[in-house]
Amino acid sequence: MASSEARALLLLVFTASAALLLSSAADAVCVPRKPHSLSPKTLAQTAASYKRPTSGPLASLFASRAALPVNRTVVDICRQTDYPDLCISSASARLKGPADVLSVLAAEIEACTEKTKSAAAEADRLASDPSASRSDKMALDACKENYDSALDSLSNAKEAVAARDAGTLNSELSAVITFVGTCDDAFDETCTASPLAGANRILQHLGSNCLAIAAQAHL
Repeated sequence: MASSEARALLLLVFTASAALLLSSAADAVCVPRKPHSLSPKTLAQTAASYKRPTSGPLASLFASRAALPVNRTVVDICRQTDYPDLCISSASARLKGPADVLSVLAAEIEACTEKTKSAAAEADRLASDPSASRSDKMALDACKENYDSALDSLSNAKEAVAARDAGTLNSELSAVITFVGTCDDAFDETCTASPLAGANRILQHLGSNCLAIAAQAHL
């Protein structure tokens, strides 16, 4: 009798412990974050509704260009990138001839080239500042080298488009993003904020847009 009661008590304790473990496991289950997606407002962007920024870092991408109507084809192509507003503004300002995937790609590569040259010039200016620390100058020199490499890759990307070489095009555009990121890494190693962080962010977004547009070209 005592043995039966003991077994019953052990069974009760085991059942309660198992229930507690299952409850804890259920509470510990992570809810995955929703994948990044463009907001309905962004997707609803049309040529008629789009307004170009007049201030901030994006405005400099086409500040010297005359105001031009935004082409609906450009909007449709740019909506398939991760940064459609940047794509629309920068590509529209540099579009040459009728709008199609290849002409928009050429325009976005040109925008990326111009921004890279601008960032390189800023890095050179900052490096020549007598008040810059030795570590900052070393980081800036690394940035200048990587910007030069990025410009080489952008030039190679243009040639790859002309040759309809999708493999080389994707490789060179990916390299641009990597080179820009290496500039940020140089400042991370000095534990100081990069004065080129804003420019680098735009460059990486432009590089991402170029890759997305290239994928639409089906070279």
